[in-house]
Amino acid sequence: MQQRLSVTEATALVKECMDEGLAPLWVEGEISNFVAHSSGHFYFSLKDAGAQLRCVMFRSANRRLRFVPADGTHTAAFGRIGVYARGGQYQLIVERLLPLGEGELQLAFEALKARLAAEGLFDPERKRRLPAIPRTVGVVTSPTGAAIRDIVRVLRRRWPPVHILLRPVRVQGEGAAEEIAAGIADFGRLGGVDLLIVGRGGGSLEDLWAFNEEITARAIAASAIPIISAVGHEIDHTIADLVADQRAPTPSTAAEIAVPDARECLTTTGQQWSRCRAAMDRKLGEVRLRLEAARTGRALISPLDRLRQESQRADELVHRSRQALDRSLASLSERAAQVAARIEALAPIRVLDRGFALCFDAAGRLLNSAGGVEVGDAIRVELGEGGLRCRVEGVEPSAPVIGDAREADERSGM
Repeated sequence: MQQRLSVTEATALVKECMDEGLAPLWVEGEISNFVAHSSGHFYFSLKDAGAQLRCVMFRSANRRLRFVPADGTHTAAFGRIGVYARGGQYQLIVERLLPLGEGELQLAFEALKARLAAEGLFDPERKRRLPAIPRTVGVVTSPTGAAIRDIVRVLRRRWPPVHILLRPVRVQGEGAAEEIAAGIADFGRLGGVDLLIVGRGGGSLEDLWAFNEEITARAIAASAIPIISAVGHEIDHTIADLVADQRAPTPSTAAEIAVPDARECLTTTGQQWSRCRAAMDRKLGEVRLRLEAARTGRALISPLDRLRQESQRADELVHRSRQALDRSLASLSERAAQVAARIEALAPIRVLDRGFALCFDAAGRLLNSAGGVEVGDAIRVELGEGGLRCRVEGVEPSAPVIGDAREADERSGM
């Protein structure tokens, strides 16, 4: 009887045979059941009309991808066949993944473009207006390329006083995008720079790729300084062009956009001066005509008569004002007399004149009820003229009102 193996041992044996017996290979198929795990690993299947193959692409490999895989993408995967022992399944351990039908870089370009557009980084509302006459222009590009020579030549020709600062960076290859982003940030920290030109000369999509990297796009979007993107030739378009405040088809055009043409400014200034001079001449002519009319008019022929008329008019205004004031004072006096009469009629002393009296207890409190004193208490009675000091000999209850009297009669049987 042959030796019996456990499931684990059998699976390990298969794994060993596959690891040693199969060389790495390319597999073409359509992605399905794609999962980007929180660990960073990608899990998916490659399928065609006849079969499907489980695949795993570990984080160390997929971080170099320039596109995000998705279900339905037709791809070619390079890797080796291995066995996942715990599941007892064979799988392709993917090292490289290339989209088919579209180039890898173009697919990555479209994916990043869609994502940044959804965030609003391309919206016209967030783009800033370029300064009309920048005093200092910063340039982020290679110090040895044709782009910097073209930019400096055009800037000096169009606006000689401009101050140019160069931040040298690599514009292609590994790490170029990080250098470009750092250069933009350095100008922001430096201060005193009015405008930036970020770009390079033409090249292939691979050559221009540093300007399609996300780090470059976000550095441009975060810049406090307005930026002109000048990458490649007129037919080239990059993510940097879409994010920048303005795109220039070439570095030379970027320099033309950045500063005005001094000769055109002189011509325009001369034309404006001529128009201003003509307008001033017309205005002076109008003033001369008005002065001449005033010189020959009646006001200058007889100034004393004009003065007398104005004096008479002033007297009329003063007279009318006094009349209006007198009427207002009379009305106020009449109203004051009416109010005084009403106050006088309501004064307590007038009530006493009609035969009424006010009674106060020994403490000076006004009495309004017989219940407030007792027999023998001293009271003071205030009359219309003079007063009386009295002592209470008896206290009488208050007379009932009509309703109370009727109720009392009914209770007594009357």
